Amino acid sequence: MEGNAFQDCMDRLGLELHPGDYQPVRAAGPKGDTKNDGYCPKARIFFAAHATRGERIDKTKAKIRGDLEGCLQEHRDVKVWRFLTNDTLPGEVDQFIDNELRPRFLGVTIEVWGLKTVADQICKLKREQIDKVVDVNFEARRLAPSEPQVVQLRLVTTGRDLWPILSASMAWMPADEPDDCTDEEEDLIDAVVQTFTDCLEISEDIEVSRSSVREAQRGITGLLDELRAKGLAVYAGAVDNHPIGGGAAPLLVTMAIFKITRISSRP
Repeated sequence: MEGNAFQDCMDRLGLELHPGDYQPVRAAGPKGDTKNDGYCPKARIFFAAHATRGERIDKTKAKIRGDLEGCLQEHRDVKVWRFLTNDTLPGEVDQFIDNELRPRFLGVTIEVWGLKTVADQICKLKREQIDKVVDVNFEARRLAPSEPQVVQLRLVTTGRDLWPILSASMAWMPADEPDDCTDEEEDLIDAVVQTFTDCLEISEDIEVSRSSVREAQRGITGLLDELRAKGLAVYAGAVDNHPIGGGAAPLLVTMAIFKITRISSRP
């Protein structure tokens, strides 16, 4: 989501996260929205929602500084100032917030919710709440039981191939345990799945550095090699017709670890 659509979505998220307290704010008159996109009068949490995807770093820094200073000037007793964005902030912007703004405004908790943090907060909600926030009726768009859903899986052998899948994922569903694996194989699979989960959670932080990404990719390649040495292989694919997909990158990705078996050539 971009622009006003993103701000509207963040208003809906605020209403679900802070029921009975969150108050949406719209711009009006010469003072606009008084540097306040929405707030919680009781908890004293103030929100600034801004779509930064594709924006220049200097413009993002100026926007954050201006919104924070304006909010503190216009409003009393600000306990938490929360900046919401539809992107992962570059390291330079995050450093600017931590090194310059937080020490300057010690009495205020300054939070940054990037794309993955926002998605994580949404995923913690109940299904009907998620419907409201993202403005999609999942029940109405669910595939009919008789309609097949086919996912084309491909073999993944390197961390470079798997990283785009992990870094683009918003949440991790519980894994199904295999039935016919040895204890050693199950332990290895558990370790691999945990590493994949960790990569998903920290990818937003390390993607600001190409060297960090390459190091993570090499670590994943090592795990894939360990699986292969035990006769296990990772396959992955995207579901193109997922209810909230349809964009350039479908939002539902499935992964599977298969045991490689040798088939006899004899009839």
